Amino acid sequence: MPKMTAAQCVAVSLNVSFKRLISPEELVKIFKKEADWEPWIGHLDVFFGEVPSSMIKKFMAENNLSLDQLSGIYDSLPPVWQGKAFREIRDATLGISVQEGG
Repeated sequence: MPKMTAAQCVAVSLNVSFKRLISPEELVKIFKKEADWEPWIGHLDVFFGEVPSSMIKKFMAENNLSLDQLSGIYDSLPPVWQGKAFREIRDATLGISVQEGG
């Protein structure tokens, strides 16, 4: 069996909770601004909130996606949907230290 790409793994993770399935290709198009993200807001909530940061990093590297490309979508989401996993990646990349309780 061929090894799954990071995009395929992420798409499987996103599709677990939804009847409407997003393809790995569509997900990449969203972050490259080649497709509208709003119809997939629930999937993006899962992406930013539940996909492990290690998998997000692999997904970004595999698809030549920058932190800015993902941040553009992330920052457009309501704050309640701006998940911790991506915030940790961005903060670490930008050298921001987050103290607990603060």
